[in-house]
Amino acid sequence: MFRTNLWCYLWDLVDEGIDDVLDRLKGEAGATGVSVAVNYHSADQLRPHGRVESRRFRSAGGAQFQPNAAHYASTRMRPVPADWLRKGNPLAAVGEACVKRGMSLRGWLVCTHGSVVAGRYPGCAVKDAFGQPSPNWLCPVNLDVREYLRGMIEDLSQNYPFETIELERATFPADLHTHFHDKMGVDFGLAGDWLRGLCLCESCRQGCFRDGLDAARIVALVEGYLDRVLTGDEPIGQRIEELVDAEPLLEDFAAWRCGQITSLIKLLKTSCRSRLVMHRSGDRFWSAADFAAIAPHCDALLPIFYDTDLEVLNRLVQAAVEDTGSAERVELGLSACTPPCSGPDLLVAAVKRAVELGVRSVNIYNYGLIPLSRLEWVHQATRYARREAG
Repeated sequence: MFRTNLWCYLWDLVDEGIDDVLDRLKGEAGATGVSVAVNYHSADQLRPHGRVESRRFRSAGGAQFQPNAAHYASTRMRPVPADWLRKGNPLAAVGEACVKRGMSLRGWLVCTHGSVVAGRYPGCAVKDAFGQPSPNWLCPVNLDVREYLRGMIEDLSQNYPFETIELERATFPADLHTHFHDKMGVDFGLAGDWLRGLCLCESCRQGCFRDGLDAARIVALVEGYLDRVLTGDEPIGQRIEELVDAEPLLEDFAAWRCGQITSLIKLLKTSCRSRLVMHRSGDRFWSAADFAAIAPHCDALLPIFYDTDLEVLNRLVQAAVEDTGSAERVELGLSACTPPCSGPDLLVAAVKRAVELGVRSVNIYNYGLIPLSRLEWVHQATRYARREAG
């Protein structure tokens, strides 16, 4: 059966009423499940639904559940519960309500991106070539971070009725995204921005040394390029691929980073009692995600189509099929938000194309961000998909 899941924020479910929202999603949208954010970064959300007390929701982010300490004995880190939860744990009630309705519950876990936990544990954060820790990204090589993520997946998959855990950003940062105004008057170029974003923390340096890479030379090389831009006021003109081809040290370092992410996903899979699905986003240079290598260690890949060009959807799905070997191991993320989706026709067309390509499960973004009238758009797409996919 074709499956349609709505991405949801837990606070929207709680504020509007868990039972009411799930009944609405099942009845009005035809959804078969929900994917609830269980660990999230900071949010400032304008809410279109009149059922909430405040139209603006702000949170510094954090875990959207109360962690069980027994699962984190092998790390110095602990999930930091979101401030809005206080001492409550509504995720358990969501799980019970989904089971009662025969709806699948998925956990949407943002792994290394989060200012609350990076601020609590700055020694576990990504560090640039200048030694400055990131205020909102954790290093996926750091052993405490890896065990923290493994423990969180163990905690969630053992204590809640999750059918699937989705991994978002179980990687290095995919760009230079921050939560503050970035003050800079120099253009580094695309390759220079990549160099600025590389993690060269103590964990990465030790890992390089362990695996036979000369970390000191890598750091000196990166610093040299960045210093030349800062002092000469000329961006690095090469593409990232060209820069890596010209510098064997960077080529080896980029390959090493990819290996670290693959080994992390393999570790996380060992502790997951539910299906494990990884969002297929980020390239092999920035995020260090080699999805062909990652695919054997998860149950499916989920590319994200937030666009209007269906040829982009074709390429995303086909690339994921090449990685996994089968369309049965590919899911797809779509958006009902504007932009990119300005009407039901695009959503229906995207689902139609996905079905034609062999996809049998989609996630749609995001219940708490769209007007309730758009649930009918989702229903139209779902009806078509079930009729065609069987």
